[in-house]
Amino acid sequence: MSKQTIGDPTLDYLFDDESKRNVDFKRLSEIYEATLGETPQKGKVVSAEYLGLSGDQHLFESFGLKDYIRVDNKPQESKYLKSAERGDIIDVLIAEVNNQNFYIRGSLVELYETIAHADLKSLEEGTAVRAKVISTNPAGYDIEVLHGGATLPGFMPNTLAGINKLHDPESIVGDIFDVMIESFAEQEGTYIVSRRKYLQTLIPDAIKELEYEVAYTGTVTGTTRFGVFVEFNDCLTGMIHNTNINPEWADRLSEIKPGFQIDFYIKEIIKQKGRDPKIILTQVLRETIWDNIRNNQELDGVIKEVKPFGALVILDEETMGLIHTSEIQKINRSFESGEELKVKVLSVDRQSRKIFLTVS
Repeated sequence: MSKQTIGDPTLDYLFDDESKRNVDFKRLSEIYEATLGETPQKGKVVSAEYLGLSGDQHLFESFGLKDYIRVDNKPQESKYLKSAERGDIIDVLIAEVNNQNFYIRGSLVELYETIAHADLKSLEEGTAVRAKVISTNPAGYDIEVLHGGATLPGFMPNTLAGINKLHDPESIVGDIFDVMIESFAEQEGTYIVSRRKYLQTLIPDAIKELEYEVAYTGTVTGTTRFGVFVEFNDCLTGMIHNTNINPEWADRLSEIKPGFQIDFYIKEIIKQKGRDPKIILTQVLRETIWDNIRNNQELDGVIKEVKPFGALVILDEETMGLIHTSEIQKINRSFESGEELKVKVLSVDRQSRKIFLTVS
Protein backbone atom coordinates (compact mmCIF):
# COMPACT_ATOMS: atom_id res chain seq x y z
CA MET A 1 0.00 0.00 0.00
CA SER A 2 1.41 3.43 -0.92
CA LYS A 3 1.72 6.28 1.54
CA GLN A 4 -0.81 8.27 -0.46
CA THR A 5 -3.55 5.86 0.57
CA ILE A 6 -3.11 6.94 4.16
CA GLY A 7 -4.51 10.38 3.56
CA ASP A 8 -3.79 13.66 1.88
CA PRO A 9 -0.54 13.32 -0.20
CA THR A 10 0.51 16.74 1.05
CA LEU A 11 1.03 15.22 4.48
CA ASP A 12 3.38 12.48 3.33
CA TYR A 13 6.37 14.34 4.70
CA LEU A 14 5.05 13.78 8.24
CA PHE A 15 5.81 10.10 8.03
CA ASP A 16 9.34 10.15 6.63
CA ASP A 17 10.79 9.18 9.97
CA GLU A 18 9.70 8.55 13.58
CA SER A 19 11.17 11.71 15.11
CA LYS A 20 9.56 13.93 12.49
CA ARG A 21 6.23 12.28 13.04
CA ASN A 22 6.40 12.96 16.80
CA VAL A 23 7.37 16.61 16.38
CA ASP A 24 4.73 17.36 13.77
CA PHE A 25 2.01 15.44 15.59
CA LYS A 26 2.65 17.60 18.64
CA ARG A 27 2.47 20.75 16.49
CA LEU A 28 -0.81 19.62 14.91
CA SER A 29 -2.23 18.79 18.33
CA GLU A 30 -1.48 22.32 19.47
CA ILE A 31 -3.20 23.70 16.37
CA TYR A 32 -6.14 21.39 17.05
CA GLU A 33 -6.38 22.53 20.65
CA ALA A 34 -6.25 26.20 19.62
CA THR A 35 -8.85 25.66 16.91
CA LEU A 36 -11.36 23.68 18.95
CA GLY A 37 -10.99 25.73 22.09
CA GLU A 38 -9.92 25.43 25.68
CA THR A 39 -10.68 22.69 28.16
CA PRO A 40 -12.78 24.20 30.97
CA GLN A 41 -11.90 23.70 34.62
CA LYS A 42 -14.24 21.80 36.92
CA GLY A 43 -15.87 24.21 39.34
CA LYS A 44 -15.57 27.20 37.00
CA VAL A 45 -18.65 29.31 36.24
CA VAL A 46 -19.09 30.30 32.59
CA SER A 47 -21.65 32.41 30.76
CA ALA A 48 -23.20 30.35 27.98
CA GLU A 49 -25.93 30.65 25.36
CA TYR A 50 -28.92 28.40 25.95
CA LEU A 51 -29.59 26.25 22.85
CA GLY A 52 -32.60 24.35 24.14
CA LEU A 53 -33.39 20.74 24.98
CA SER A 54 -31.83 17.85 23.06
CA GLY A 55 -32.98 14.45 24.20
CA ASP A 56 -32.37 14.20 27.91
CA GLN A 57 -30.02 17.17 28.09
CA HIS A 58 -30.18 20.95 28.00
CA LEU A 59 -27.44 22.29 25.72
CA PHE A 60 -25.40 25.44 26.28
CA GLU A 61 -22.69 26.91 24.08
CA SER A 62 -19.82 28.99 25.38
CA PHE A 63 -17.29 30.55 23.00
CA GLY A 64 -13.93 28.77 23.10
CA LEU A 65 -15.08 25.48 24.64
CA LYS A 66 -14.53 22.21 22.78
CA ASP A 67 -18.07 20.95 23.25
CA TYR A 68 -21.50 21.97 24.35
CA ILE A 69 -22.10 22.24 28.08
CA ARG A 70 -24.66 19.57 28.83
CA VAL A 71 -27.10 19.90 31.73
CA ASP A 72 -29.23 16.85 32.57
CA ASN A 73 -32.95 17.27 32.01
CA LYS A 74 -33.84 16.40 35.59
CA PRO A 75 -36.46 18.17 37.72
CA GLN A 76 -33.90 19.72 40.09
CA GLU A 77 -32.03 21.20 37.10
CA SER A 78 -34.95 21.96 34.78
CA LYS A 79 -36.78 24.04 37.40
CA TYR A 80 -34.20 26.76 36.81
CA LEU A 81 -34.94 26.81 33.07
CA LYS A 82 -38.75 27.07 33.15
CA SER A 83 -38.68 30.61 31.76
CA ALA A 84 -35.48 30.29 29.71
CA GLU A 85 -35.61 30.82 25.93
CA ARG A 86 -33.16 29.90 23.19
CA GLY A 87 -30.46 32.52 22.92
CA ASP A 88 -30.59 33.52 26.60
CA ILE A 89 -27.17 33.95 28.22
CA ILE A 90 -27.08 31.97 31.46
CA ASP A 91 -24.36 31.28 34.00
CA VAL A 92 -23.57 27.56 34.28
CA LEU A 93 -21.27 25.73 36.68
CA ILE A 94 -18.83 23.25 35.09
CA ALA A 95 -19.57 20.15 37.18
CA GLU A 96 -17.54 17.55 35.27
CA VAL A 97 -15.03 17.46 32.40
CA ASN A 98 -14.20 14.27 30.52
CA ASN A 99 -11.11 15.12 28.48
CA GLN A 100 -11.00 11.76 26.76
CA ASN A 101 -14.44 12.11 25.20
CA PHE A 102 -14.57 15.91 25.26
CA TYR A 103 -17.69 15.78 27.41
CA ILE A 104 -18.62 18.77 29.60
CA ARG A 105 -21.36 18.36 32.20
CA GLY A 106 -22.84 21.53 33.58
CA SER A 107 -25.14 22.20 36.50
CA LEU A 108 -27.47 25.00 37.45
CA VAL A 109 -28.64 23.50 40.71
CA GLU A 110 -25.10 23.19 42.06
CA LEU A 111 -24.35 26.78 41.09
CA TYR A 112 -27.45 28.48 42.45
CA GLU A 113 -27.80 26.36 45.55
CA THR A 114 -24.16 26.66 46.55
CA ILE A 115 -24.40 30.45 46.31
CA ALA A 116 -27.75 30.49 48.13
CA HIS A 117 -26.47 28.32 50.99
CA ALA A 118 -23.47 30.55 51.48
CA ASP A 119 -25.60 33.69 51.42
CA LEU A 120 -28.22 32.32 53.83
CA LYS A 121 -25.58 31.31 56.35
CA SER A 122 -24.13 34.81 56.27
CA LEU A 123 -27.44 36.65 56.81
CA GLU A 124 -27.73 38.93 59.81
CA GLU A 125 -29.99 37.80 62.64
CA GLY A 126 -33.60 38.82 61.98
CA THR A 127 -33.35 38.95 58.18
CA ALA A 128 -36.47 37.65 56.43
CA VAL A 129 -36.41 35.23 53.49
CA ARG A 130 -39.19 33.95 51.25
CA ALA A 131 -40.59 30.45 51.59
CA LYS A 132 -43.26 28.35 49.90
CA VAL A 133 -45.33 25.79 51.80
CA ILE A 134 -45.30 22.49 49.89
CA SER A 135 -47.16 20.06 52.15
CA THR A 136 -48.08 19.22 55.72
CA ASN A 137 -46.86 16.40 57.93
CA PRO A 138 -47.68 15.46 61.55
CA ALA A 139 -44.93 17.69 62.95
CA GLY A 140 -45.32 20.68 60.66
CA TYR A 141 -44.73 21.73 57.07
CA ASP A 142 -42.35 20.80 54.28
CA ILE A 143 -41.34 24.07 52.68
CA GLU A 144 -39.01 25.46 50.05
CA VAL A 145 -36.76 28.38 50.93
CA LEU A 146 -36.66 30.70 47.91
CA HIS A 147 -33.39 32.61 47.84
CA GLY A 148 -31.05 33.92 45.18
CA GLY A 149 -32.92 32.09 42.43
CA ALA A 150 -32.52 28.78 44.28
CA THR A 151 -35.11 26.59 45.99
CA LEU A 152 -33.74 24.88 49.09
CA PRO A 153 -35.45 22.26 51.29
CA GLY A 154 -36.85 23.44 54.61
CA PHE A 155 -39.13 22.53 57.49
CA MET A 156 -41.47 24.68 59.59
CA PRO A 157 -42.79 23.22 62.89
CA ASN A 158 -46.51 23.57 63.60
CA THR A 159 -45.80 25.85 66.54
CA LEU A 160 -43.90 28.32 64.34
CA ALA A 161 -46.44 28.56 61.51
CA GLY A 162 -48.30 31.60 62.85
CA ILE A 163 -48.73 33.99 65.74
CA ASN A 164 -51.33 31.57 67.09
CA LYS A 165 -52.06 27.92 66.36
CA LEU A 166 -53.64 27.63 62.92
CA HIS A 167 -57.22 26.37 63.10
CA ASP A 168 -56.83 24.84 59.63
CA PRO A 169 -53.27 23.56 59.03
CA GLU A 170 -53.98 23.02 55.33
CA SER A 171 -54.94 26.67 54.84
CA ILE A 172 -51.37 27.80 54.11
CA VAL A 173 -50.31 24.98 51.75
CA GLY A 174 -49.20 26.60 48.50
CA ASP A 175 -48.74 30.02 50.11
CA ILE A 176 -45.54 32.03 49.73
CA PHE A 177 -44.59 34.33 52.60
CA ASP A 178 -41.68 35.69 54.64
CA VAL A 179 -40.02 33.59 57.33
CA MET A 180 -36.85 33.71 59.42
CA ILE A 181 -34.17 31.04 59.58
CA GLU A 182 -34.03 29.33 62.97
CA SER A 183 -31.27 26.81 62.22
CA PHE A 184 -29.77 24.51 59.60
CA ALA A 185 -29.89 20.71 59.99
CA GLU A 186 -26.57 19.71 58.45
CA GLN A 187 -27.33 16.00 58.27
CA GLU A 188 -30.62 16.48 56.41
CA GLY A 189 -29.48 19.59 54.55
CA THR A 190 -32.69 21.30 55.67
CA TYR A 191 -33.42 24.80 56.98
CA ILE A 192 -35.68 25.11 60.03
CA VAL A 193 -37.75 28.27 59.64
CA SER A 194 -40.24 30.31 61.64
CA ARG A 195 -43.09 32.37 60.26
CA ARG A 196 -44.08 33.30 63.81
CA LYS A 197 -40.74 34.97 64.44
CA TYR A 198 -41.16 37.11 61.32
CA LEU A 199 -44.75 38.09 62.16
CA GLN A 200 -43.67 39.20 65.63
CA THR A 201 -41.41 41.83 64.06
CA LEU A 202 -44.49 43.39 62.41
CA ILE A 203 -46.41 43.90 65.66
CA PRO A 204 -45.06 47.33 66.73
CA ASP A 205 -45.87 49.00 63.39
CA ALA A 206 -49.21 47.21 63.09
CA ILE A 207 -50.28 48.50 66.51
CA LYS A 208 -49.34 52.07 65.57
CA GLU A 209 -51.70 51.87 62.60
CA LEU A 210 -54.74 50.78 64.64
CA GLU A 211 -57.66 53.21 64.79
CA TYR A 212 -60.55 53.48 67.20
CA GLU A 213 -64.11 53.43 65.85
CA VAL A 214 -62.91 51.65 62.70
CA ALA A 215 -64.40 48.22 62.00
CA TYR A 216 -61.95 45.32 61.69
CA THR A 217 -62.44 41.67 60.78
CA GLY A 218 -60.50 38.83 62.35
CA THR A 219 -60.42 35.09 62.94
CA VAL A 220 -61.27 33.48 66.25
CA THR A 221 -58.25 31.50 67.53
CA GLY A 222 -59.68 30.37 70.86
CA THR A 223 -62.32 30.92 73.52
CA THR A 224 -62.40 30.96 77.32
CA ARG A 225 -65.17 31.35 79.86
CA PHE A 226 -64.55 35.12 79.95
CA GLY A 227 -64.02 35.97 76.28
CA VAL A 228 -62.92 35.29 72.73
CA PHE A 229 -59.40 35.62 71.30
CA VAL A 230 -59.16 37.05 67.80
CA GLU A 231 -56.25 37.24 65.34
CA PHE A 232 -56.27 40.07 62.80
CA ASN A 233 -54.02 42.18 60.56
CA ASP A 234 -51.79 39.08 60.09
CA CYS A 235 -49.85 39.54 63.31
CA LEU A 236 -52.12 40.95 66.05
CA THR A 237 -54.21 39.15 68.65
CA GLY A 238 -56.84 40.74 70.87
CA MET A 239 -59.60 39.67 73.21
CA ILE A 240 -63.31 40.45 73.17
CA HIS A 241 -64.75 40.14 76.67
CA ASN A 242 -68.07 38.27 76.81
CA THR A 243 -69.84 41.48 77.84
CA ASN A 244 -68.59 43.18 74.66
CA ILE A 245 -69.77 40.54 72.23
CA ASN A 246 -72.71 41.47 70.03
CA PRO A 247 -75.91 40.99 72.11
CA GLU A 248 -77.32 38.85 69.30
CA TRP A 249 -74.73 36.22 70.25
CA ALA A 250 -75.25 36.48 74.02
CA ASP A 251 -77.08 33.16 74.16
CA ARG A 252 -74.96 31.47 71.48
CA LEU A 253 -71.39 31.97 72.71
CA SER A 254 -70.77 28.22 72.42
CA GLU A 255 -71.19 28.55 68.64
CA ILE A 256 -68.17 30.83 68.36
CA LYS A 257 -65.35 28.42 67.48
CA PRO A 258 -61.74 28.73 66.21
CA GLY A 259 -61.83 29.77 62.56
CA PHE A 260 -65.01 31.83 63.03
CA GLN A 261 -64.84 35.22 61.24
CA ILE A 262 -65.82 38.10 63.49
CA ASP A 263 -66.14 41.90 63.20
CA PHE A 264 -65.04 44.22 66.01
CA TYR A 265 -63.60 47.57 67.07
CA ILE A 266 -60.48 48.47 69.05
CA LYS A 267 -61.53 49.30 72.61
CA GLU A 268 -58.19 49.76 74.37
CA ILE A 269 -54.46 49.18 73.90
CA ILE A 270 -52.65 48.49 77.16
CA LYS A 271 -48.88 48.87 77.21
CA GLN A 272 -46.94 46.12 78.99
CA LYS A 273 -43.32 46.52 80.06
CA GLY A 274 -41.07 44.13 78.17
CA ARG A 275 -44.00 42.57 76.30
CA ASP A 276 -46.28 43.34 73.38
CA PRO A 277 -49.25 45.56 74.28
CA LYS A 278 -52.50 43.91 75.27
CA ILE A 279 -55.30 44.70 72.81
CA ILE A 280 -58.86 44.84 74.11
CA LEU A 281 -61.57 44.50 71.45
CA THR A 282 -65.30 45.07 71.40
CA GLN A 283 -68.27 44.51 69.12
CA VAL A 284 -70.28 47.12 71.00
CA LEU A 285 -69.22 50.78 70.90
CA ARG A 286 -70.01 52.11 74.36
CA GLU A 287 -68.30 53.81 77.24
CA THR A 288 -67.77 51.96 80.53
CA ILE A 289 -66.46 52.90 83.96
CA TRP A 290 -63.04 51.59 82.99
CA ASP A 291 -62.71 54.14 80.19
CA ASN A 292 -62.69 57.13 82.56
CA ILE A 293 -61.97 55.72 86.01
CA ARG A 294 -59.65 57.75 88.28
CA ASN A 295 -58.21 57.61 91.77
CA ASN A 296 -60.52 58.66 94.67
CA GLN A 297 -63.58 58.33 92.44
CA GLU A 298 -66.66 57.06 94.32
CA LEU A 299 -68.78 54.38 92.64
CA ASP A 300 -71.68 52.05 93.25
CA GLY A 301 -70.74 48.40 93.38
CA VAL A 302 -72.07 44.92 94.09
CA ILE A 303 -70.08 42.19 95.84
CA LYS A 304 -69.67 39.32 93.39
CA GLU A 305 -67.86 36.94 95.73
CA VAL A 306 -65.37 36.85 98.55
CA LYS A 307 -62.01 35.15 97.96
CA PRO A 308 -59.04 34.52 100.28
CA PHE A 309 -57.28 37.49 98.67
CA GLY A 310 -60.23 39.87 98.94
CA ALA A 311 -63.74 40.79 97.81
CA LEU A 312 -64.51 41.09 94.09
CA VAL A 313 -66.78 44.02 93.31
CA ILE A 314 -68.84 44.44 90.13
CA LEU A 315 -68.74 48.09 88.99
CA ASP A 316 -70.54 47.63 85.67
CA GLU A 317 -71.15 44.84 83.13
CA GLU A 318 -67.47 44.58 82.18
CA THR A 319 -65.57 46.26 85.00
CA MET A 320 -64.48 44.50 88.19
CA GLY A 321 -62.64 45.88 91.22
CA LEU A 322 -61.03 44.34 94.29
CA ILE A 323 -61.15 45.20 97.96
CA HIS A 324 -57.93 43.50 99.06
CA THR A 325 -57.80 41.49 102.30
CA SER A 326 -55.38 44.03 103.78
CA GLU A 327 -57.97 46.74 103.19
CA ILE A 328 -60.75 44.57 104.62
CA GLN A 329 -58.69 44.10 107.79
CA LYS A 330 -58.22 47.86 108.08
CA ILE A 331 -61.94 48.59 107.96
CA ASN A 332 -62.71 45.48 110.01
CA ARG A 333 -65.88 44.31 108.29
CA SER A 334 -67.18 41.36 106.28
CA PHE A 335 -69.05 41.11 102.97
CA GLU A 336 -71.64 38.85 101.37
CA SER A 337 -72.26 38.03 97.70
CA GLY A 338 -74.91 40.32 96.20
CA GLU A 339 -74.37 43.05 98.78
CA GLU A 340 -74.64 46.58 97.37
CA LEU A 341 -72.22 49.22 98.63
CA LYS A 342 -70.41 52.45 97.90
CA VAL A 343 -66.72 52.10 97.08
CA LYS A 344 -63.81 54.46 96.45
CA VAL A 345 -60.98 53.90 93.99
CA LEU A 346 -57.59 53.59 95.69
CA SER A 347 -55.51 52.92 92.58
CA VAL A 348 -55.74 51.74 88.97
CA ASP A 349 -53.19 49.47 87.32
CA ARG A 350 -53.92 49.84 83.62
CA GLN A 351 -51.11 47.52 82.61
CA SER A 352 -52.66 44.58 84.45
CA ARG A 353 -56.17 46.06 84.20
CA LYS A 354 -56.76 45.96 87.95
CA ILE A 355 -58.79 48.35 90.11
CA PHE A 356 -58.15 48.46 93.86
CA LEU A 357 -61.00 49.70 96.07
CA THR A 358 -62.02 50.47 99.59
CA VAL A 359 -65.40 51.11 101.17
CA SER A 360 -66.51 54.71 100.71
